[in-house]
Amino acid sequence: MAVAVCLTGLISPSAQAGVSFGLFYDNLSPYGSWQVSARYGRVWQPAEETEGWNPYYDGHWVYTDVGWTWISDYEWGAIPYHYGTWTLDPAFGWVWVPGTVWAPAWVVFRTGPDYIGWAPVAPGFSVGVSFRSGRSSAVPFTFVPTGSFLSRRVRTCVVPQSRTTVVINNTRIVNNLVVENNVVVNRGPDLTVIEKASGRRVHAMPIERVSRVTPGPHFTRDELRVDPQQLKHGLRVAEPVSAKTPLPTTRSRQAAGRESLAAHPGTAEPSAGVSHTPQRVSKPSGKAPEELAPRAGSWDSRAEGRGAPDRPPVMERPTPAQPRRMPSAETTAARQPSRQEAPGRAPAAPVPAKRNEPPARGEKPAPKEVKRPHDSGKDKN
Repeated sequence: MAVAVCLTGLISPSAQAGVSFGLFYDNLSPYGSWQVSARYGRVWQPAEETEGWNPYYDGHWVYTDVGWTWISDYEWGAIPYHYGTWTLDPAFGWVWVPGTVWAPAWVVFRTGPDYIGWAPVAPGFSVGVSFRSGRSSAVPFTFVPTGSFLSRRVRTCVVPQSRTTVVINNTRIVNNLVVENNVVVNRGPDLTVIEKASGRRVHAMPIERVSRVTPGPHFTRDELRVDPQQLKHGLRVAEPVSAKTPLPTTRSRQAAGRESLAAHPGTAEPSAGVSHTPQRVSKPSGKAPEELAPRAGSWDSRAEGRGAPDRPPVMERPTPAQPRRMPSAETTAARQPSRQEAPGRAPAAPVPAKRNEPPARGEKPAPKEVKRPHDSGKDKN
């Protein structure tokens, strides 16, 4: 799909050069694992995904000039909440299906007198000049009281899933995802209803002033626009990546970056010594990405180059032939020197003689004299 965005290290006026599976792969791999879904092909799952987790619990809503915009609390949230969509996979649970069209929030809303809810659009969802969609959403809605819709911590206000069935019966679908001036917008719930319920005055903020809505720190509105030619056929939220598509390699990603720079000379090449790749400043939750046991088919980049320290050389280990460090006095007396002392080395202290035994003199005594020290004494008597 044709859309221009600003991604980490690359600024491009076209979707073909600026948005790709390779860039998604680079940015999200440190925070989760890539799986192969039987229905959607290659999908991404965050390390936070456990039983009871929901992708729209941790964040808050901001009203902008392109409608209601979701601001995620996760460090990796700039991509999965503004490109592609979330869905529940029967084999893996919550996964993100890649897409290349930007939106302030790819969700549909349900509104009522007391509650507001939202859910990610289905992967088959499409939007154009005239809104059209088959199934707007196939996953559970997240509901909060209307007066808590602007809460900075949505998680603390979420209605338990056990009560959502009753709430749904008192709400209606609001589909306000449209394209205006070639930018996808999401008008969502009525602003006046939100202001009345929350008791707060809400002013639309320019989308360019909102952080964490694109992978790059700075962007322009032109970089969010879609190709008008694509509107004739509708814009699909997701562009599933086939499982047969090879995973990006370092060489292919570097080549893509050079091609983008060559195609757009005005784009500055990254300076030496400046990192333009995502850095893991902190772990988003108690579970560290990729430090859990990776699932089958998962890729763990940090495992590369990791190994056990070298063992000490065998020659450093003591051998049985070497003397003990602290021999006993009895062992020292019985042990006979097997060779002459090395030149320049101080001779060992003589072994004290036993009682009534003359000290050894001259050369080494014969073994017979050492073994029978008292025979010589008897002969002298």
